[in-house]
Amino acid sequence: MRKFIFFFVVFLFFISCNLPDADKIKSEVVFETTDYQTAIDKARKLNKPIMLHFYANWCPPCKKMRKITFGNKELAELLNTHFINIKLNVDTKEGRIQSAKYNIEGFPVVMLFDKNGEMVYRQTGFHEASNIIPIVKSMLEK
Repeated sequence: MRKFIFFFVVFLFFISCNLPDADKIKSEVVFETTDYQTAIDKARKLNKPIMLHFYANWCPPCKKMRKITFGNKELAELLNTHFINIKLNVDTKEGRIQSAKYNIEGFPVVMLFDKNGEMVYRQTGFHEASNIIPIVKSMLEK
């Protein structure tokens, strides 16, 4: 029985050594997996603001933004908790339709809409999370 307890304790020790620290667990913005209109309808139903992100797979600043900006823990927590997050690839049919609607000419683009569907913020190009966080917070205070 002692051997069993010893091996069990050793086993638990090795398992705990392989677990990442809570601060090292990757946080990232979670985007809706449905189509654009379904996500818009969900935001209306839940009375939540929207973060709309246009990107292209071939776009280096888009990749950087996905990794750095949307990987920021504070921004991810704010957006995941309070917003409906939508991303649209401009190389898809739906992405082309919506990018034409919003006159998207460069990438990446982040747009924030309040609960009434009014655009509050729009930025083109790579931006750090520190540029977006204050705007998100001010929207939540209203």
